[in-house]
Amino acid sequence: MRTGGRTASFTLRDVIEAGTRIGLVELSVQSVADALGVTTAAIYRHVPSRSALERLVGEAILEKLTLVDDPAEPAVAHLVGFAAQLRRFTLGHPGTAEYMQRLFPRGPSGIRLLEHQITALGRRGYDPPAAVVLSSSIAALAIGATVAEQARATLLAPSAAEETQAAMAAMAESALLRQANAGIPAHTAEDYFVFMITASAEGLVAQLPPGRPVTVLRTAS
Repeated sequence: MRTGGRTASFTLRDVIEAGTRIGLVELSVQSVADALGVTTAAIYRHVPSRSALERLVGEAILEKLTLVDDPAEPAVAHLVGFAAQLRRFTLGHPGTAEYMQRLFPRGPSGIRLLEHQITALGRRGYDPPAAVVLSSSIAALAIGATVAEQARATLLAPSAAEETQAAMAAMAESALLRQANAGIPAHTAEDYFVFMITASAEGLVAQLPPGRPVTVLRTAS
């Protein structure tokens, strides 16, 4: 706090903890300075840029994610479970999905998660290169789907009611879309996520079973 014209001392840990409380969506150098009752110049003495602040806070948040692996599960079930854990965590920590989507891993917490997957898939017969390919593919799908899910939730908020109603009205004008939607059973966002990820995991494992080299990624010239 500012008292008597002097700024109280604070540490980098204080900056990270304040940023974690604020969350990645609302994170800025100014918001952290306000939370600590100091100037932005004081914050910059601890972190060189907004990007560096985001990395420190993002890694601190990811440190809370502990992946659970059941060694008895086959590769497809493991990958679906991995994706589900990412979805639950990122939905519970807004902005984390976008943080991971931009560049991953960016620090020790991200590296720890990737190493976990290499070890887990190693138990299922995969060498490290194949494990990275499978994990990265599923993570990209899971994170992308979660970002889209969060964006849809924003559009369904009361503040976006007019835009949502306009979109629904436009769809209702199409007889073909009405017929298609009538044939889709009621389902939740999680139901759709599991369906999509399961199909993707089955395809990935079929293309890259244990023992197959990742040279399968090369396209024919």
